Amino acid sequence: MIKKIRPILLILFFLIIYIYVCNITLLPKSIVVFQGEDINLKTIYGLKINTKESDYSSYQAMQASTNLSGKLSNNVGTINLSLDLFGTIPLKEIDVSVLPRTTVIPLGNSIGLKLYTDGVLVVGMSEIKGADNVKYKPYENSGIKEGDRIIQVNNVAIKNTDELIENINKSNGSELQIVYIRDESKKTANITPTKTSENEYKLGLWVRDAAAGVGTATFYEPSTGMFAALGHGITDIDTGEIVEISNGELTTSSIVSIIKGEKGDPR
Repeated sequence: MIKKIRPILLILFFLIIYIYVCNITLLPKSIVVFQGEDINLKTIYGLKINTKESDYSSYQAMQASTNLSGKLSNNVGTINLSLDLFGTIPLKEIDVSVLPRTTVIPLGNSIGLKLYTDGVLVVGMSEIKGADNVKYKPYENSGIKEGDRIIQVNNVAIKNTDELIENINKSNGSELQIVYIRDESKKTANITPTKTSENEYKLGLWVRDAAAGVGTATFYEPSTGMFAALGHGITDIDTGEIVEISNGELTTSSIVSIIKGEKGDPR
């Protein structure tokens, strides 16, 4: 009889262990709640929640199967909770981030977006007709190609096309050291600009410092002026690469027509 009961007891023991392990594992390591919101941590007998903050001493050693009252999350910030076995053996720490309650205004309006690149984006290359009527390719053998992002010229940071043009003309035809980004890696190239008949110096690179598009404003928060817009990564129309954005601005827009997309031809 004892031999028959022993395997059953062993199975029950491992089953109980399994249930406890699953319960502990399923409890999240971090929770985000709004100010005053209840914190629900459902678990089984023997697992208790201890708070590490002295301000919440009245909530210490609570059964985790009960709700932690909203009083626990009245203050904005982080609350550190400890999951203990029978209140003595620590098993897991749980961080509760308490966010301030915020009222937002839902929108759904279409908006125009003007996005400025981090540096200037190389979108093409072409020959330059020099002051001597000879065609040159200053960029040739420099290593720069479409999709690269120029961020410095002679150790001067470049933020837009105007700054790039200004620094190229300052060279008076001397060799320039150009720092650019490709695949998140910095690279350096040396290029000697060509003087044109208009008394300007050029590298033969077509560049862009901005992109434009449309999106949907999802909500507006009146007290801070903060808003959110539905968006995604912007791909440059010429290079096909994701544009690295430094900042941007909103512009007015209006929907003039809607064209239904088809499989293989999204609109």
